[in-house]
Amino acid sequence: MDDEQRLVVFNKYANPIDANIVKGALETAGIPAGVIGDNYANNLWKDAIMLVVFRRDLEDAIKALYGGEFNYDFYKDEMDLDAFENMKACNETFCEIALKIHPELDGGNQKLYLKARLAFDEGDLNTLKLIQQSLK
Repeated sequence: MDDEQRLVVFNKYANPIDANIVKGALETAGIPAGVIGDNYANNLWKDAIMLVVFRRDLEDAIKALYGGEFNYDFYKDEMDLDAFENMKACNETFCEIALKIHPELDGGNQKLYLKARLAFDEGDLNTLKLIQQSLK
């Protein structure tokens, strides 16, 4: 099997609802995605549900979900300006970080990626910027 044809983990989730929401967003962007995991296992293992994409589509998936292709119009009307600007900056910063160190991109530092992922999930732009600076 060609390396680009293999499935890789895009992200892990605690529940299938979150994973399927992201799967839908990726598919809307034209990127095939799948959800693998066990609903019962998530009681024992926080990251039991995995969202997978083809290796050939991984960079496009990161850009589509976190980068410049992200559709901010919907969120802009739903959030206050500070929260919106923070979310947008977190997405763009995390996109840059993920493209450099995602574990499936062969240059990854898994601990640093997980730290960035946690900062992204918490909307912690300061930590994301520190990680970004450390990668330059």
